[in-house]
Amino acid sequence: MSIIERVADLLAPIKQPDPEPTAPVGEPAIPELDVIERALSETQQDSEFPARREVAVRPEGTGPAGALKLGVARSPSVASMPTRTVRIDRERLHRQSMITPEDKRTAVAENFRHIKRRILVNLSDPKPGGRANLVMVTSTQPGEGKSFCAINLAISMALEMDHTVLLVDGDVARPSIARALGVEVGKGLMDVLNDRHIKLADVVCNTDIEKLMLLPAGTPDSHATEALSSGAMSMLVRELSERDRDRVVIFDSPPLMAASEAAVLASQMGQVIVVVEAGKTTEAALKNALGRIESSNIVGLVLNKGERPSLWYSYEGYGGYG
Repeated sequence: MSIIERVADLLAPIKQPDPEPTAPVGEPAIPELDVIERALSETQQDSEFPARREVAVRPEGTGPAGALKLGVARSPSVASMPTRTVRIDRERLHRQSMITPEDKRTAVAENFRHIKRRILVNLSDPKPGGRANLVMVTSTQPGEGKSFCAINLAISMALEMDHTVLLVDGDVARPSIARALGVEVGKGLMDVLNDRHIKLADVVCNTDIEKLMLLPAGTPDSHATEALSSGAMSMLVRELSERDRDRVVIFDSPPLMAASEAAVLASQMGQVIVVVEAGKTTEAALKNALGRIESSNIVGLVLNKGERPSLWYSYEGYGGYG
């Protein structure tokens, strides 16, 4: 052996055997959590959204000794999070009679608390293979207030303790979400669908309302109908549903009678809300619109622009509509 080789051996660090893993003293083994952690470590490596993972949380002063419950914690990965934050114009929301997180109890806020309860019930007990966290807000015709309801529902849902919200402007032919919020946006949903080099994380914006994110409509495109009906859209919707089960994705959809892509989008949703305008939407028009989508995922009708505050009707053979 040469002198150089001997010196190299002397300078090389001595490799120590890896210590055998030991469980924390006094902590019970939880196989279910191991399974959760393994599954999440595999799915979060290429996550394009703020990832969330299940962790064990020990309640203080409640329940039997040693009881554990599942809580929610943020992943420390910064690279996967949207880096842009937009500030929502609170005064603009007030002028449009929309709710804000800072508001005290108002009639509009209370109505949307009632509306979101049905959605939350379905989230807690989803259908097998369903996508209860995908919620579409639509109407029969333009101008009935679907965007107003989608924004209010998203803000109200973001106030929940256990959920984050992604508001998607899916009415790409006539986008209105960004304008209503008073924010400046650039690329969005259409750009993701038309350019495979653009990722969701590139266009999703954080907002200054905690736990509320925004996916704008993006660059106008004459082939919007085909894009929303494409396989790329189906893959994106599935990604949104499966990436984070604690995230509620609210789509502001085109009206059912005005755009064919609304029915295609509805078929991929777990829950559908149909907005009707008091004194304008006829029963015949409503039945025609509802006939274009599957009734199994329609969770309710919202009566908008009435003399009294908006009312919530459950969907049972159109029985609530008069």
